[in-house]
Amino acid sequence: MRTTKSTRRRRKGNKKPFLLLLVVFLIVVMSVQMMRLYQKHEYYEEQEAKAQEELEEQQKREEELEEYEQYTQSDEYIEDEAQSKLGLVHGNEIIFREED
Repeated sequence: MRTTKSTRRRRKGNKKPFLLLLVVFLIVVMSVQMMRLYQKHEYYEEQEAKAQEELEEQQKREEELEEYEQYTQSDEYIEDEAQSKLGLVHGNEIIFREED
């Protein structure tokens, strides 16, 4: 079967709209994917900021607990507890109590 020049031209000419449509489709798909990735990136940045804030809070809490642990091992803590819970006083202290 012989093809004439005009049918060959038509076949070649039909490829251009198809390629253009394919390129437009790929651009649209890539744009949608980029938008999704951007949204995920924003979400992960928010999560990272929250996690960093939580980490800082936990580090402060850890420092406070270490300070409290040192305080509970000191003589000052023992004296404070003895005074508050047992009512003990030093020999040179005077206790004033209200009458009921």
